[in-house]
Amino acid sequence: MGAAEGSFWDHLEEFRRRLIVSLAAVAVCAMAAFAFSGRLMSLVLSLSPCDLQTLSPYEAITASIKLSMAAGLAAASPVVAWQAWRFLAPGLYPSERRMLLAGLAMAAVLFCCGAAFSLLVLLKPTLALFRSFESGIVTGNWTLSNFMSFIVQFVLVFGLCFELPLVVLLLARLGIVDPSTLGRYRRHVVIGLLVLGAILPPNDPLTQVLLAVPLYILYELSVLAAKAMNAGGRRRPEIRSGSPDP
Repeated sequence: MGAAEGSFWDHLEEFRRRLIVSLAAVAVCAMAAFAFSGRLMSLVLSLSPCDLQTLSPYEAITASIKLSMAAGLAAASPVVAWQAWRFLAPGLYPSERRMLLAGLAMAAVLFCCGAAFSLLVLLKPTLALFRSFESGIVTGNWTLSNFMSFIVQFVLVFGLCFELPLVVLLLARLGIVDPSTLGRYRRHVVIGLLVLGAILPPNDPLTQVLLAVPLYILYELSVLAAKAMNAGGRRRPEIRSGSPDP
């Protein structure tokens, strides 16, 4: 364990202090983002295939505030992660620290990959398909709030679901699941991923399929990585005690 030890109240006070620093960082970044809210809003509006409407006098400014808060949280995430690390690291062994750092780095990379995949690959064809059903007497009058909520949910769901390889590797590392067992239940996994896509917002059949396909690919890659990790662990040479044989 780390050398820093203290009472429960000492740890609680440290947690309070680091929480205040994290919230202050988010607030400062959100205020800075609000200064550029016009540019951020223009970037969001460029993603829409049609003109967006507002249904109340304050909807536009409310959407700008929400967008600034989301941008502030994203910008302050390194500070929040650093404060969490400084709080947890003293109570961990060196090997656990290395594992936690690797896990945090992998989680950040996977989330960014999921967010980029949703924005750069899936968003445009998804919106185009939605618009294709608006014909004849069906006209689409999308509102600013609804479109922003859809974008945030779309990116967040894909970002979080791309953490699947990390979850599988963690469960395999802890011995909770066996990689060979995971490989035998592929059909159950496909059904589970489809159900997950139906539960998570936005709840539409297209997003359900678009979410299930990359998740299944990530699942297969996770199983292969878990098998390689287990095989590497078995190949480690054993350290024997006692004197060598004559």
